[in-house]
Amino acid sequence: MKQSPWLVVGSGAIGLFWACKLKSLDHKVHLVYRSTDPGKKITLDSLVDESGQQQAETHTYKIKTFTANTLEKQYQKVLLCTKSFDLVEAYQQVSEHLSDDADIICLCNGLGAQDQLQKQIKPKQILWAGVTSEGVLKIEHNHIKHTGLGDTYFGPWLPSKATADFPLEGFGVRNIHQRIIEKLAVNAVINPITAIFNLHNGDILNDEYDTLMEATLAELESIFTHPKFAYAEHSQHLSYDNLKNRVNTVAKLTRLNRSSMFEDLRLQRQTENDFISGFLMENSPIKLTVQPLLYEGVNQPNSRPEVQKKLLSLT
Repeated sequence: MKQSPWLVVGSGAIGLFWACKLKSLDHKVHLVYRSTDPGKKITLDSLVDESGQQQAETHTYKIKTFTANTLEKQYQKVLLCTKSFDLVEAYQQVSEHLSDDADIICLCNGLGAQDQLQKQIKPKQILWAGVTSEGVLKIEHNHIKHTGLGDTYFGPWLPSKATADFPLEGFGVRNIHQRIIEKLAVNAVINPITAIFNLHNGDILNDEYDTLMEATLAELESIFTHPKFAYAEHSQHLSYDNLKNRVNTVAKLTRLNRSSMFEDLRLQRQTENDFISGFLMENSPIKLTVQPLLYEGVNQPNSRPEVQKKLLSLT
């Protein structure tokens, strides 16, 4: 048993999943929740095994849970599993319980929040950013279902500051920016379109959305392959065909799933729109047409019907 506990912040589907995963890897885990106490036992239903085969199993993990104001220990490793807009606040809530040279690890969608967090952490702390394609569904406050096998990678946000390897063997990569941008590209298509049109992921491949998909992918190619894009060194490979293959693959593999943005709108929760379409609008070196419409369609419920018409009439 590793004696230095991990602090996992966030009791959503991904936070609970990673608390269980770390526990299964024989690590001590302390979980911080904000509103709903998941209790001391978390149930994980796995519908797939590590080889991707159908194999229904149920495991229950005993994990110590806390609110931020009841923490007493100092931690060397913290994993922040929050929405992008909550990332900085989540860090601030536990920062007094983190060592001055702690590994700060974040797992959130989109881009922008990582830079915000980098500005908040202490000089000797190292920020590791992550990206995951694991499919996880929260059933109850202490019950999650692993619905699809995926990959998770972590890498140093500022590579020049990372003098040691990622503190979890087998998950560290050097070029995390490329992987995050690749997921951002997929999210910038699937998330807003499914949310605006109330679609399951696979439905975006229906013929009626062909023109919208073509326009969205062409615009993304223009952003990512432009030499003045902020992350151009990590995104030049994202051609139209590359983007189309990535989006189609994810849409097919998750065809019956509802995107996180679809669920956020359905449950009247804040979305990560500012860190997906919003990030692209703010950082694009060219004038955009599609992403501003997608951004408006998600953020402005009253104008959504009109946005739907505009999106479907794109040529």
